[in-house]
Amino acid sequence: MATVYNYFELFSAFLRHENYNEVFSTTVKKLSSELNLDSVKSCLILGPGDGQYEALFIKQCVPNISKLIAVEPDNESAERLRARLGKSLPHVDSQVIETSIQSWKGLDDPVDLVVMMHVLYHASPRERKELFKNLQEQWLKPGGRAVVVLNCRTTCPGNVNEIFARLGKPALPWEDTEHDILEAGFTKQHAHEMQCMRDFSTLDEPYLRFYQSQTDQSVTLDDVRNAIKELYPDGKSDQAFHMLAVFQKK
Repeated sequence: MATVYNYFELFSAFLRHENYNEVFSTTVKKLSSELNLDSVKSCLILGPGDGQYEALFIKQCVPNISKLIAVEPDNESAERLRARLGKSLPHVDSQVIETSIQSWKGLDDPVDLVVMMHVLYHASPRERKELFKNLQEQWLKPGGRAVVVLNCRTTCPGNVNEIFARLGKPALPWEDTEHDILEAGFTKQHAHEMQCMRDFSTLDEPYLRFYQSQTDQSVTLDDVRNAIKELYPDGKSDQAFHMLAVFQKK
């Protein structure tokens, strides 16, 4: 019988193949002295999983936060998120709402900051535009800011996101997302590109199944494995790029 993995296990396997943790930590340490988020008291985080990166960012860059609302659909991730917030941000009034962004009823009161890290891939173009409209018109206070982290350089030859294109689901271009955010009425305050190393030398089943789970069509584990080996025969790539950008509501 095939092993059944939940989303948290698949995503954790995916992260183990890249030095994103180290690069993100270094980036946040640098940004803590460059971003001025001292006025932020309230924050909404969307689709944070277990909140590892969101909690680190908030702890280092948002020193005066007192209220936090998180929306996370995966049960195990939500449980881990509650535990992480209680440990990392014990003095913050935190609430975790276990539902999808599409099903969530929204905020009663606007917040100072919204954090969206590697979550926008899971929304359709229409849903993304509707989300940015809600941020602009309802969920953010005047002058409020949105932090977005997404893959970038996705169309450059050699970029690790070529795997998704090979499997029939091209990666979301950063340029499209940025255009939609600006079109919704935001201005870009800050942008920082992170370059990571991805290791393909050991293609374990949970890692392959993560890619399989992200496609819209039927692909086998062998399809995923063969695509990776053909694209990256050396078993590694330093062409994994991520953009961290801060946008402000006009």
